[in-house]
Amino acid sequence: MPDATFTRPDLTTFTRLDGLGLGVTAQLVEPDRAELACRVVEPDDWCRRCGCQGVPRDTATRELAHEPFGWRPTTLLVTVRRYRSIECSHVWRQDTTAAAAPRAKISVRGCGGALSAS
Repeated sequence: MPDATFTRPDLTTFTRLDGLGLGVTAQLVEPDRAELACRVVEPDDWCRRCGCQGVPRDTATRELAHEPFGWRPTTLLVTVRRYRSIECSHVWRQDTTAAAAPRAKISVRGCGGALSAS
């Protein structure tokens, strides 16, 4: 390879989470399973009711099945920030619809991988 270019290893890109709006913060890889701790990359801090900017309130964790990492079943533990509007006191979570449908238990890539494997 005369023009080999290398970049820093990036687990987010390797596991194809960058297209889902998620970033990997930690990993747990065991012989029979893998867990990836993730966070939503883009802030979603503007209230949909009054248009005011919200303040961070707390976080919630969403657990999603994902496409296998190697041959291991992979679970995403997504930390989702919750915000509260200063004006109307409305509370909302960051938008995770790029990663999974509301109340879904499997990620978009996990669903695609399951459908293509069968």
